Amino acid sequence: MELSKQQIKFIDHRLENEGIKYWDIRIEMLDHVVSDVEKYLKPENTECEFKEIVQQSFEKLGWKENFNGGGFDHINKEGWKYVGKQYRKFYFQGFLDFFKNPKRLTLFIIGFFLLYTLSENVSKRAFYIINTIIFSLPVLFSLFQYYKVFRMKLGKSIHRDYGLNYMVSSFVIFNMFFQLMKNDDFLTIPIEYHNIILLIIVPLHIVFSISGYQVYKKAIIKTEKMKQHLL
Repeated sequence: MELSKQQIKFIDHRLENEGIKYWDIRIEMLDHVVSDVEKYLKPENTECEFKEIVQQSFEKLGWKENFNGGGFDHINKEGWKYVGKQYRKFYFQGFLDFFKNPKRLTLFIIGFFLLYTLSENVSKRAFYIINTIIFSLPVLFSLFQYYKVFRMKLGKSIHRDYGLNYMVSSFVIFNMFFQLMKNDDFLTIPIEYHNIILLIIVPLHIVFSISGYQVYKKAIIKTEKMKQHLL
């Protein structure tokens, strides 16, 4: 028996109340529950019987009663880990694929030697400032993408969140080196090592940022497709 819009909305609200906060995880579970309920629901079933069939379908999916009132809390966490594993694979694969592309590899080598030549002809302070600017450029681009995504109104989406996170993850990781080079405490990296560190982390940061942007595009496209399906 085909479910009414009101019945589907009831299932969707229950999934959300039971701990599935990300709508893109919820829509996949909703499709499964609706299909399962339609197999067993009959026209003569009462509203109470309908809710019992929904509960049985939830239990098949792993619903567990707990004191927090969210029977799918654990599945929400598992979904986060599963999706995260996928995007982590995309991220590092994108980094490796960059060096498999002859044109990109050539540009990388040229850029590296230009940076090396610069390091030999300017002061360490000037080289640090120049690399700080280069290092910050992908972040400025990411802020623009954040603004675009905000205007899309995609809601609480796990794919959107991972896409945005991976776009700036390289900055978060490598930024600590810049902090250690400018701080005046016992953890400060000696100035004689600054140039070699910058020659390593800045080119790597650029490549990881490109890979992060590719992950972001993949995630946003997937989110938009799922949103259209939901509508």
